[in-house]
Amino acid sequence: MAKEEKQGLGLYRLSFDKEAKEWVIYRDRSERASGRFATKAEAEKRLKELSKNQDAKTIVHKKDGKFQKKR
Repeated sequence: MAKEEKQGLGLYRLSFDKEAKEWVIYRDRSERASGRFATKAEAEKRLKELSKNQDAKTIVHKKDGKFQKKR
């Protein structure tokens, strides 16, 4: 496992914020969101760009918070 993955620096997570009613992209171990989106499709498009540019892995959650997929 790469050093970045061990520290959580090479991983983005997409989940739904129930209070704000929007999709949010977080980089693991980061306090601020990397992006907030009205639709999951918009969020997944941006997530793909971020992961490609940063050579990072991604985890996507369903609206209810359950795990959906990992890339």
